[in-house]
Amino acid sequence: MRGGDYEAFVDTHVRRLEALRRAGIVERASADCWLIPEDFEVRARAYDAGRGRSTSIRVLSGYDLNQQVKSDGATWLDRRLVGRDKSPLIMSGFGIEVREALDRRADELVRQGHASRTIDGAWRPRANLIATLQQQEVGRASRELAAQRGLAYAPVEEGQTVRGKLVGSTQLASGRFAMIDNGLGFSLVPWRPVLENKIGREVMGMMRGEDISWEFSRTRTLGIGI
Repeated sequence: MRGGDYEAFVDTHVRRLEALRRAGIVERASADCWLIPEDFEVRARAYDAGRGRSTSIRVLSGYDLNQQVKSDGATWLDRRLVGRDKSPLIMSGFGIEVREALDRRADELVRQGHASRTIDGAWRPRANLIATLQQQEVGRASRELAAQRGLAYAPVEEGQTVRGKLVGSTQLASGRFAMIDNGLGFSLVPWRPVLENKIGREVMGMMRGEDISWEFSRTRTLGIGI
């Protein structure tokens, strides 16, 4: 957030998480660490709906800070490092942990060759850092899944249509990805909430940059979602 009472801002979120913990949706691992399930957004919305409330919730990352620091994917830390959001972090608790994680992640990206340091120590990311990291992680995860499932991996390029059965999803540092089986192999493409109740069904979409536009036939009683 920009300006305002940071302690009150944090307290509001802690109270929210405590309420969700009592509802059995999240778990508290420590004073400043919470365990968030993969379907958190869906369950939290259902909880609010049951109480006659409407809340907008967005999960920033399915990985904790330590996992993000060492990841080969495009993490929330990376987006914070290269993004335009430079709002200050609080100087206590989780804010300090995030600051330290950002510094460690910057060093890790230099070690991986995705960034460099100038003579005066300034940190410089390579061009297209986020896209490069996401492609790197998706490629690695796809090879591992292909070996586990005995299927060929079919990467999806910009402007290409992907169609097949939605067999599930996998959580990566770069985000959640849908697994599409076309009968010959499988593809990993960005997940969207519109897919939540489509597992086991035939789906079709077109890649647009780092995102995908999903289309569902009326004959399958579905809609159109992006």
